[in-house]
Amino acid sequence: MNQRDKNNGPLDVTRTEDATHAIFEIYSKASYSDCIEVFSNFISAFGVKNFTILETDLGCRQRDVMLAHAWDDRWRSFCLQSGHLHHDPLLTMIERDHGAFTLTERMERNRPCTDAGHILRRFGAFGWHDALCVPIHRGGLRYGVANLVSTHRIAPVEKAQLTAAAFAFHQRLRCLAPKEGFRTPPAGLGSEEIACLRLLATGLSDVKTGEMLGLGGGAVHALIESAKQKLAAQNRAELVSLAHSLAIIA
Repeated sequence: MNQRDKNNGPLDVTRTEDATHAIFEIYSKASYSDCIEVFSNFISAFGVKNFTILETDLGCRQRDVMLAHAWDDRWRSFCLQSGHLHHDPLLTMIERDHGAFTLTERMERNRPCTDAGHILRRFGAFGWHDALCVPIHRGGLRYGVANLVSTHRIAPVEKAQLTAAAFAFHQRLRCLAPKEGFRTPPAGLGSEEIACLRLLATGLSDVKTGEMLGLGGGAVHALIESAKQKLAAQNRAELVSLAHSLAIIA
């Protein structure tokens, strides 16, 4: 008897095996760029070329940390000009349903989501027809998120495979990005601020941190105060906690 998915459709066994292999490869990669290459190659078979992988705090969006993204030039321009990155309606949907969802699923529910229809119309101008959002709940309003945009409707069995690969990819990047450095400044933090955060987390004083970084104690204090402001931290203990939870430091 053939295996079937939960909607009584035939499972694509070959693609399921590909997903398992991709997840194994993602976890086996020791470099950020190699990990992204494996994931990008896998999702391209599903018509996905644009994706965003981030950590977010829905209660304080200035804490957003972009772990990785792949955007074509049209989408990049749109995001920068429209402010979409800071007002992404996909993220507002996460609070309603912690599980992974596609936009077409949201549209087909008994009470269609107005936001989903708006996003699909926006995507249609770029030749895209669906998107998958994979939230990873970390408590409160904190989430890891993977957003993938597809050129075709994402079927239930494809959703399952993409969700598993996206989760693995996100978790792997949380380990690799803090070690190799971020392609996009996390929460707007500069390299010196991050370096100070790493040493602050080990318990070093401003003076000792400055000695290790070739900076004065006053400069270190100023960098840490700047980091507190950017992450909306009340004190140094909260700053270090946020930096760890957002994968800014390992």
